[in-house]
Amino acid sequence: MKQIFVLIGSRQKNGNTYKFVKSIEERMGNSYVMEYAFPQDYRIEPCIGCNTCFSKCKCVANDELINLQNKILKSDVFVIASPVYLHYFTADLKLILDKCSWWAHTLRLQGKPTVILSTCNSNGNKTVIKALGEIITGMGGNIIATSNAAVIPNQINNEEWLDEVASQISERIKEYAELPPQSNKDIEKVFDRMKQVIKLQREYKTKLGIDPGEYNYWKNMGMLNYQTFSDYLEKKNTGGCYVESEISAAM
Repeated sequence: MKQIFVLIGSRQKNGNTYKFVKSIEERMGNSYVMEYAFPQDYRIEPCIGCNTCFSKCKCVANDELINLQNKILKSDVFVIASPVYLHYFTADLKLILDKCSWWAHTLRLQGKPTVILSTCNSNGNKTVIKALGEIITGMGGNIIATSNAAVIPNQINNEEWLDEVASQISERIKEYAELPPQSNKDIEKVFDRMKQVIKLQREYKTKLGIDPGEYNYWKNMGMLNYQTFSDYLEKKNTGGCYVESEISAAM
């Protein structure tokens, strides 16, 4: 069974965003299990801006963030979805992503196939898809499909439209769920830029005696040894980079 984890930014468990994702699930078949998470399902404390996550690669708060993160990381495909609130995704989803900030410095999603969805009344969908796309790419997620379903024009309640879009997305999920994690040109840009930053952290470690968690993460994962993220993933997928369990305590 392939595991699809769905993080929905809305607290409406029977709202339009859930309906959109559910229409995809109905076309997936019995070989896929979709697990849903809503903001109220996990106790997530507000970010206090202490920056410990960047130095230790984990949050200091005694909340349920790690449980949610593990669900995302263990999935074969990640689906992230949000209604449009004031031309942006929801505050609940923003809080969760804020608490995962160090993922954007470590490409923590590691090429995981990711679907980004949004719903809106009439407008604002592009800002949500764009913002989430930049965040997911920064976290190393391989975006395989994006879509918005609007009330005006009638999309979310238009069965013909919904069937066409949901069918296309479900086929993309089925395709990528069977493949190893992959890179793309946007992730490669992030990898190249962040690798330069991480190398500077190595200098700080030597000169100032600081033990930066992000540098340690890159080193332990073996990412510093590769010119491209694609080459790193290829080696990782064949079991040649690292052993996940050896560094799980730092996550």
